[in-house]
Amino acid sequence: MSNRTDKDTRDSILVYRSGYLAAALSLLVLFSIVAVISGVGTYRISIEGSTHLLETRAIDIAVNIGFTLERLGIRNDLFPELVTKDTYENLAFLALYDEDGTILLHSNPTLVGRKETDPDVVKVLRLKKPDFHFSTLATGEKVFVLDFPLHLHLSDKSALQFHSHGEDGDNEIKQVQSAKNFCIRVALHTYPAEKIVRRANFQLILICASLLILWGLAFFFVQAWRRNAKLEARLQEQERMAMLGRMAAVLAHEIRNPLSSIKGFAQIHAETADNEDLKEDLNIIIEETKRLERLTTNLLVYARPAILNEVEFKLGDFCKDVQHLLLPEGCCDRVVLDCSDHIVCMDREKLMQIVLNLVQNAVDAVKSQRHGGVWLTMKISGGQMKLVVEDNGPGLPESLRAKMFEPFFTTKTKGTGLGLAIVRRLVDAMDGRIAVRKRSGGGTVMEVVFPHKSRC
Repeated sequence: MSNRTDKDTRDSILVYRSGYLAAALSLLVLFSIVAVISGVGTYRISIEGSTHLLETRAIDIAVNIGFTLERLGIRNDLFPELVTKDTYENLAFLALYDEDGTILLHSNPTLVGRKETDPDVVKVLRLKKPDFHFSTLATGEKVFVLDFPLHLHLSDKSALQFHSHGEDGDNEIKQVQSAKNFCIRVALHTYPAEKIVRRANFQLILICASLLILWGLAFFFVQAWRRNAKLEARLQEQERMAMLGRMAAVLAHEIRNPLSSIKGFAQIHAETADNEDLKEDLNIIIEETKRLERLTTNLLVYARPAILNEVEFKLGDFCKDVQHLLLPEGCCDRVVLDCSDHIVCMDREKLMQIVLNLVQNAVDAVKSQRHGGVWLTMKISGGQMKLVVEDNGPGLPESLRAKMFEPFFTTKTKGTGLGLAIVRRLVDAMDGRIAVRKRSGGGTVMEVVFPHKSRC
């Protein structure tokens, strides 16, 4: 009763821990979604803010220069002076175009007087609306460009003319109308915007890195929790095995001796009995006591700790011994053996228990079939020793396949349900793994894989 209560308590604790873990993971997912949305939103706002900063700065410069031109007029040295002033920091260059595309002013005086057909300038002069775009200079630098429409009223007569460089390099004096539409081009370095973008990128990377670290820690925490859960399950199994071992020891002590006495007296009386009915009854007693002896033996094997005693032997010789042990069962004609002659280092006795149990199960599955057969294969492949037992019996449903290794589970009328449980326990003790699958054409395939060692 106490063991049952302890198990229920441990199961309840495991359920609570699973619930807390699921809640923590749900909160982590929610936090990650919020953090990603927040990070992406901040990044987009930063990008838009950097562009807006350039636009506002460029418009401010264009408007101020427009006022300056109306006050001072068109002077060739005006734009070079403005570019060098700290008032207009981050200014790459300035240019003033008239309606026919002639450059009236430029921060580079050598370009003054040139006529260019720039589609952006034409569009601004035609629509009377500012236009923003990025452009790449001859140096390869990327700049932010504003083309801004201006309508200037130039009242000062001296401001109505400007100097330009002719094709022969001489200065030419040209007249500018007193009132005319112009386009001023303001080109800004993108350093401030790039700084904002870099900060936004850094913040986004920092958020992503933090989430990755957080999820990495969560992954390791979940793995640790799973290992802890497996360890607790293993401890529970060991406790159960210890309890079963104590019970098996008591059974072996309390049942085996009376069984031996019952079987001995029954055998003696069966040999001397003249009455056939009495002899038949005594034989039944003998067989049933043998079955009870096998049950107590299986209980001891299942409950006893598996201590390995590895020796070197040939698989070919081992299969001959298997065939010899199957002779008393009268099933050798149904079993086909195919074994390689490799040398292995394993616990021979436990391997024999595994093989005999698997083969006996397969033989029982095909016993009622006329052309039933069992195939045993033991070979070395890819650094592993593969043991395969196949039968062409009726097979097992998927629901039963999941339970077949549980102790005391059996589909036989006289089975103990410990045969395959013992197989699973021995396979685990020998660092192997066992798998069950449906055989093509009907039947069952039991495959056991062990690590191969040729020397002990």
